[in-house]
Amino acid sequence: MARAICILYFFALILGSGAKAQESHETLLSADNAYNPMPSPDGRYIAYVRTGWGERQWFGFGRASLVSDVRVINTRGAALPRTLAEDFFLSGWTPDSTHLLCFRDGRYALVAVDGQTEAKGKIPNNQNLNLFSEWVAYLPTLDTIAWDRQVDKSHWAIETLRQTVVIEKGFLHTRVVPSPDGQYLAVYNESSKTKQRVFEIRSKTWKDFGEIRIHPDPNWLYIQPNWSPWSADGSRLIFLRDSTLVISSPDGTQQKEIDLGRLTGLPLASPDGKSVAYVAYEPQPMKARSDLQFWGGTTILVISIMEGSKPRAVTEKNPDEVLDLKWLDNGTLVFDRVAEEAFYKQTRIWKVSVPQ
Repeated sequence: MARAICILYFFALILGSGAKAQESHETLLSADNAYNPMPSPDGRYIAYVRTGWGERQWFGFGRASLVSDVRVINTRGAALPRTLAEDFFLSGWTPDSTHLLCFRDGRYALVAVDGQTEAKGKIPNNQNLNLFSEWVAYLPTLDTIAWDRQVDKSHWAIETLRQTVVIEKGFLHTRVVPSPDGQYLAVYNESSKTKQRVFEIRSKTWKDFGEIRIHPDPNWLYIQPNWSPWSADGSRLIFLRDSTLVISSPDGTQQKEIDLGRLTGLPLASPDGKSVAYVAYEPQPMKARSDLQFWGGTTILVISIMEGSKPRAVTEKNPDEVLDLKWLDNGTLVFDRVAEEAFYKQTRIWKVSVPQ
């Protein structure tokens, strides 16, 4: 409902970036209007989505007018980013860092780093049903693209082009995120506060983790940013229950909780699993709609998982919103900043060093 209201009122909800970086730690990676930075597993590249509004011949106020081109740069930044896929959002890399999986409006494409499209297709959505799926993921164990979709009025399925992985009654979802080792599927729906379940492919069993929060902004998923609860080796899940950070085994038998004591989102384990980065938010009333909130006032923090550790800020508080946060390596984070500007006019990608 809030999303529709924002569209009717000149898109006052649309988010932003752009504050001046700390000279000693923060670096602007690209002058592109862009979000959703995603480092390749081998650490050589950073893919992202270039965005904006009104570049098409027909211009409207819906998401159909949103620019979403997948581009790639090296990890130092690049003056001329390479466009790999036009009119697509970004799901992620294949484990060997050679291809990117892209999606939008029920279409998907597997694109090589050199720009060659290796595979493309459409999710077989049933137009007579209410729920439409567009998210896709790369499933390492089957070496193929997977999605979930509603198959009839009461059932949904996780499937690939050739097989059904699991079919369930009720409990509809729109995002499936495989663990890096391909043994588990984390499943949640597209809202900032959602229920999360984990499916073990080998035993075909579910574990329900209850309600979690990904991001405090209820409209976080409008332009399809990206978050994964998995540690780099797939051995742990990292997520939030309100202000509590939870580190759990995939089966839920071993859990550790850390009280962060504030409004946070986007928790993510470092590649070595020793630390967790997250974003703290201090929202303010929107300039154009004071009855709604803009989720800026952001600070990126890192906390060690060792008992008794205290969080430490690695950026200063910034007026812009952060939609995506990723580790480039154990000493570096990449993230976007989206300013409170209509039509996503000011979005930028940054990196920041994490003192050891």
